[in-house]
Amino acid sequence: MGICKLSADIVAQMVKDELKYHPQLEPVDLYKLLYQALYGPFHIVQDYEQVCRAIQAEVELSSSRYEPAYQKLGPCYSRVSLAYIDRGDEPQLKQSKIAALADWLLDSSVVLPDVSSDFQRQWKLYRHLLQSALPASTETWQRADCLVEAGKLPSHSQTFHQHYQPHYRLVNMNLTKHYQIFMEFNK
Repeated sequence: MGICKLSADIVAQMVKDELKYHPQLEPVDLYKLLYQALYGPFHIVQDYEQVCRAIQAEVELSSSRYEPAYQKLGPCYSRVSLAYIDRGDEPQLKQSKIAALADWLLDSSVVLPDVSSDFQRQWKLYRHLLQSALPASTETWQRADCLVEAGKLPSHSQTFHQHYQPHYRLVNMNLTKHYQIFMEFNK
C-alpha cells in the first residue's frame, strides 16, 4: 500500500475521534496518530514467530482492556485492541487469534524507505489543525516538533500510558480476508 493519502478533513475527523476516545493525551500522541495513519505498521519486525511472541507477551502482561476495540485511522489503517485476545481464552483459540492477527499485521506492513522527510512535510501541513484541536503548552508542542525534526518515532506519552495502557496493533482494514479470519475467531 505504501504511504496512505490523507486530507485535512480526514485528519480532523481522526483527531476528533482520538480526543473522544482518549481525551488525556499530549501532542506527541497526535504525532503518533498521524504517523500511524500515514505509514501503518511499516516499522515492525518482519519475523512471524517474533511477532507472535510479542503479541502473546503483551496479552499476558496487560492488566486492562485497551479501548476502543477497533479505531479507524483514516482510510487505510486501524488500531485493533489486543482485548480481542483474552488471557482466559482456551489455549488453542488464543493461539489461533494470535496467529491470525500476526498474519494480518505482517501483510499490512509495507517496507518503506526512510519516511522522515515525508513525515516532516506532513507534520508541517497538519500541525496547525492538530494544535487547534489540542490546546497544550508551547513546551509540549515544541517537544513533538523536535522529535519530528530528529526523525524519531515516539512511544505514547506518559499521560497516555497512565490513562489508557495502549495494547493494540496496527492493521490495514482493506485486507478484508484477514479481517474476516480474525473476526471469525472473535464471535
